[in-house]
Amino acid sequence: MKRVLHDLLLICLLSIILACSKEPIPGGGDSSLNPTNPLEPGLHLGVVGHPLNQEAYKKLSPAAQITLIKSLGMNIYRIGAAISPSTGKMNMHERYLELKHSADSAGITILPMVPAKLDFNDTETKSYQAGYDRANKYASVYKDDFIYYNIANELDNKCILPNKSGVSRSDYDTAKFKIIAAHLKGMNDGIKAVDNNAQTMINACWMHYQYLLMLEEYGVDFDIVAYHWYDDMEKLALKTYNITDISQFLSEKFTKPIWFTEVNIRNYKGTTADEIQRDFLNSFITKCKNNPQVKALIIYELFNQPVFKNSESYYGLFDWVKPYSDYIPKLWAKEITDYKAHY
Repeated sequence: MKRVLHDLLLICLLSIILACSKEPIPGGGDSSLNPTNPLEPGLHLGVVGHPLNQEAYKKLSPAAQITLIKSLGMNIYRIGAAISPSTGKMNMHERYLELKHSADSAGITILPMVPAKLDFNDTETKSYQAGYDRANKYASVYKDDFIYYNIANELDNKCILPNKSGVSRSDYDTAKFKIIAAHLKGMNDGIKAVDNNAQTMINACWMHYQYLLMLEEYGVDFDIVAYHWYDDMEKLALKTYNITDISQFLSEKFTKPIWFTEVNIRNYKGTTADEIQRDFLNSFITKCKNNPQVKALIIYELFNQPVFKNSESYYGLFDWVKPYSDYIPKLWAKEITDYKAHY
């Protein structure tokens, strides 16, 4: 009887999770903008990967990676790559074109992380122009490929003061913040100057929501609040701030659509049981599913990366039996794919 009840509960939960990805996608996009990968209302699941620039991904074809993502009921692949300052093209541009072709065929939306290049010795004017030029060249190359642009990554951590939580404006280095804000404003403006349909997002993590509010006040006209959230943050937020649901907390601070662009557990040594990852992801997905302001949830990341020999080695939804050719799903991914195979 216990086994039957377990199976019924699992079917119920997985049906909720998979329903997230069957609705077409999220906030900030008109589905008519990109007929290949329409993004319409509803919560959607995705995953982070490094298909262009990291060893755990480079030996596996773009088509194989897209097939794995599709098998999980996901329809967003967040990627990043260094870009040429002269041309605006991503490094490994030809491989990117392979990835884009496979993603289009599978109905997977690629979310690019456009890297920033900061110089804290610059003036705000110079920082703005540097950001504008960099992102403008990028969007000039890729404006027909993307609707959504993830502008830079966790720059909140570049201006947060030591041992501060981020909940107050005084928790940030004002001088560094202004350089960052100017650069991000330039990047945002540079993209939108050549891509009228662009929907931009800027991310923060932990309790650094004040950083995003400060960017809004500075005049950075981004469209989507992106956030990174891990299980240690979940526990500490409950203990320190009595926050049981970060998605609801953010909904009280922002009117913009919310995307969680990194979510997972901290598996620092690779010894954390897969059940812990499974339970945290399922719980967090359910919270986001119940919050209509949250439009996307993206798990970090697709594969373990043993080459790093640090905590980065163990975040994957898939583990390597033989790097980098034979892989197996961890428990969360296995239950999702098994469910899809039977129902």
